Amino acid sequence: MALAFRRGPAARTAECGEGLRPEPWPRAAPIVHFGAAADLVFRLREAIPDPVLRIARVKARPRPPWWLVAAAVGSVFAAAHAIAVWIFLFAAVPVHEDVRMTYVAAQAGLRYGWSKIYDQPTLRGLSASFPADQRTINDLYTYVHPPLVAWLFAPLTAFAEPVAYLVWTAVSLVALVLAWQIAAPFAAGLAKGSLLLLAVGLWPVLSAFYYGQPVMLVLACVAGSWWLVKHDRPLAAGIALALATFLKPQVIWLLPGAILVSGRLRVVAGWALGCGVLVALSAIALGPNGLASWAHALEAGQSDPAHTVNTLIHFFGVGPLTVALWLMLGAAALVVAYRQRQDVDAVYAVGLLGTALVAFHFHELDYSILILGAWFFLRTSPPLWQRLWLIPGALTMELLGLGTALGPSWDAPSHAAVIVWSASWLAIMTGNSFAARRSVAWFKGLSEGAAP
Repeated sequence: MALAFRRGPAARTAECGEGLRPEPWPRAAPIVHFGAAADLVFRLREAIPDPVLRIARVKARPRPPWWLVAAAVGSVFAAAHAIAVWIFLFAAVPVHEDVRMTYVAAQAGLRYGWSKIYDQPTLRGLSASFPADQRTINDLYTYVHPPLVAWLFAPLTAFAEPVAYLVWTAVSLVALVLAWQIAAPFAAGLAKGSLLLLAVGLWPVLSAFYYGQPVMLVLACVAGSWWLVKHDRPLAAGIALALATFLKPQVIWLLPGAILVSGRLRVVAGWALGCGVLVALSAIALGPNGLASWAHALEAGQSDPAHTVNTLIHFFGVGPLTVALWLMLGAAALVVAYRQRQDVDAVYAVGLLGTALVAFHFHELDYSILILGAWFFLRTSPPLWQRLWLIPGALTMELLGLGTALGPSWDAPSHAAVIVWSASWLAIMTGNSFAARRSVAWFKGLSEGAAP
């Protein structure tokens, strides 16, 4: 038996013989080999192609932890359930009233001019061809979105409404996937995939798809705005945020304020510029009569309690207590944005969270914005207990579905629970902004590259 130390290629060639090209050993440690057996090992190693070795190393990657596998399995079941429910509802009622109102508004604009998209007699006439239970147009059931939504929907009026609904849903799904790809933490892998499946499985997202609301487009625009800020393109980021504002302003209205107090003035300038252009285009397209019709539709629609059931107005009315709570929660969100102004992830997260809490017109499906807010929050590398605190938030969002199904008796447990949880999340972020805390190194690395 010969004892050979890893002393370099020349020494090993002398040991092994001139006919064998020595293996380029890693540095340092000694090895014991047994003459001809060592020659065979070296030759086999030389004969294995590098791609095969790389595959072997990939297959040897350690298994993900049990909790991640369990979370992934739960997310798969949640997403499968939501998709099955949407398919069932679409098969049962392929014409949905919210989509139908956007559909006829786009038709009105194309046929009679965009000043008619809020005109109830025009919309009622265009709804006459729909089933009897899908013809209602009145102060409570009419088109109230900004003109931008009707403009985007206009090409789909070339199809029958059920087909347009299906295409719009597909576009919304692409927008959600885009927002997830841009903003969700973790590199591609089981952890990141689970976040997408969980989002699809949550009640607010299912509701947004069912009602055909443009919330997923808002998420894509906000995620794009965040990405552009991170890549030092502030004016483009502001324009993306302006598009989100003109799709559904009530779900992001505090975010520009959070960006402003964080000192990102060029982003706010881009947002103001984009909003100014869209305001001008809307005013030109609608004209005085169209603007008056839109104002009437908004005023009449706000009288419907359904628009405030997910706000503090539902519990305390419009009075001093509600206003005081709005001011306190809004101020807390802006303080967090200011104190953590160096962290754009925290600024965008608290802007979305504050919007949900300081809302006067909000629906269950609008809580989808908190999913994007949670992705931003996870990117700040919060401590483990704060990451775990997001789990009750997912449960409170599911309770919203039970409240819808079980009626008034579940009003407080469902609608109040998500507000209380959101307020506690804001309290956590406020505490973080005042307390210096150590980053969780392994989670930060996981967010930026190493997937489990």
